[in-house]
Amino acid sequence: MVRAAKDEVTSGSKLPTPTRLAGKAAKKAVMLMARKTAEKGVDAVRRAADRAAVAGRSAVETGLNQRLPIQLSIDVAVPIHVAWEEWRSWGSLPEGVHRIQDVERDGDSLLGHTAGPRSVDWEAEIKDEREDESFAWRSVAGSDVAGLATFHQISERLTRIELDLDVMPTNPAEAFTLASHLAHRRAEADLRRFKAHVEFISPDAYENGNGQNGNRASNGRQSKRSARNR
Repeated sequence: MVRAAKDEVTSGSKLPTPTRLAGKAAKKAVMLMARKTAEKGVDAVRRAADRAAVAGRSAVETGLNQRLPIQLSIDVAVPIHVAWEEWRSWGSLPEGVHRIQDVERDGDSLLGHTAGPRSVDWEAEIKDEREDESFAWRSVAGSDVAGLATFHQISERLTRIELDLDVMPTNPAEAFTLASHLAHRRAEADLRRFKAHVEFISPDAYENGNGQNGNRASNGRQSKRSARNR
């Protein structure tokens, strides 16, 4: 009988106590709560990503459907007639999203191509041209940009060039370039490139003095003007 009692006590000690049962239940509850929290966190991240994707698509679609302006100005240390003539013969035009290079004139049209690895042919119409004052163009192939450059004499050897671009992006990449202000920085870099080019010209080449170079430059300008008037 004593041995049976001991066996009963021993076997009874193996039964789960209320404390152990409560601990296991609490552990399961914590694990279940953690799993639900993790699932909610994943769902929240997914919803946030979906909202961001929708917002991004909406921004791109909005950007594709509206023109975005770029306005810049730069001062170049040359007389206004030099800035004007060099702008017309520079062979490059800034359009923000693209830089147009190898520009050639054919009557009232401009022909060139966009710079970069995915270069395409570019064409524009000259909309307005006022000597020493303004030059306006409107692209018809390769981009969708209306541009206006105006020239303002600050002093005898200082000219301010103001550039206004009205850009309509033609694809999502161009819309992103405009929205991120990358196009603005590209146009600014192009203006600085023109400034470096025109200020590198020796003043002896365009002075209006009695020197031979000055007379030749003045006569050259008069010949160009006469040709345009004809």
